[in-house]
Amino acid sequence: MGVISFVTKFAALNVALIAIFVGLATNGALKPLAVFMDSYEGSRGTFFKGMIPSMHGDEPWGFTLEEIPDLSGETHFVTGGNVGLGYWTAYHLAANKATVIIGCRSQSKCDQAAASIETETGHSVETVVLDLGSFASIRTCAATIAAKHPALDSLVLNAGVMVPPFGLTEDGLETQIGVNHFGHFLLTKLLLPQVEAAAASKGVATIVPVSSAAHYDSYPEGIRMSLAEMNDEATYDRALAYGQSKLANVLFAQELAKRTKSQNILVNAIHPGGVDTDLSRHVQAALAQVSTWLAEKFVEVTSAAIWHPREAALTQLYAAVGPSLRANKTTGKYFHPIARETTPDPHALGDRGAKLGADLWKLSEDFIAKH
Repeated sequence: MGVISFVTKFAALNVALIAIFVGLATNGALKPLAVFMDSYEGSRGTFFKGMIPSMHGDEPWGFTLEEIPDLSGETHFVTGGNVGLGYWTAYHLAANKATVIIGCRSQSKCDQAAASIETETGHSVETVVLDLGSFASIRTCAATIAAKHPALDSLVLNAGVMVPPFGLTEDGLETQIGVNHFGHFLLTKLLLPQVEAAAASKGVATIVPVSSAAHYDSYPEGIRMSLAEMNDEATYDRALAYGQSKLANVLFAQELAKRTKSQNILVNAIHPGGVDTDLSRHVQAALAQVSTWLAEKFVEVTSAAIWHPREAALTQLYAAVGPSLRANKTTGKYFHPIARETTPDPHALGDRGAKLGADLWKLSEDFIAKH
């Protein structure tokens, strides 16, 4: 009982501190701290840059809704397009006349999101079932899209999972690295001919791996370069495994950017910031085991402080359709909110990053070839 009491009090204290922080943030009292945190360079990078609106400092946004161009004649595929960032990315693309395809884990989720977007924007959205934890589902999804769309102007690799209990995907990969990296790696590989076709005919196409500032907090080696280590339940750490999967997104973006630059395919990783989505459901579940009240209060106070996905989606929209990014052929970069280029984790820099990215690419291709 003593341990349970301690955990409950500790969690309650943290919720109380967050509530106080939210109050200070909303009344402007944290503005001096916000400017500092926004530009703070820690030993592993600009983790806090744009993390929440009150930490955005005085620097202007790098992209706004008004800058989204007319997307008539373009086709964009958004994974995880039924909720949160994916939903609002699809929403804004559709509102600007793009042909939009959303991938969701079930047809019912797809249908509900598509109906909502069409009602709000007046533009219909295509749907396809996609479970990134299943190579079979990914292959079926890609074949369905390729059969109907010979060209894709953008892949927004948005879907993901965050800090779940240890588990394996259908193909035997630790869930977070399996869904967040390997799943999108295979999907991109299968749909790359369609992206290449769009770039060849229109002069540019984009691929957007959605990463996270959590990539600054991976395992010490950055990426565990063996499947045995990745799948080791005994040393599994939810947060570090999540960071590993998000670092993989950055490394994948950089490696793919090098491989496709000559074809005018622009690949840039982004961090959307702390966003009010259901991605934190596993955090809420862990809190609920201690106290339902704590879980509810966590949602209440954090939702008041972090980005609404309507605005947070702007960073990935910039990487997908930003006119200046397209015109300047910007590729292989990393962006924080809102659409501001910054420096990724040291594991992704220089020769170290190049080697880690190449090694991860080979590991990914070798695994996929056997499954």
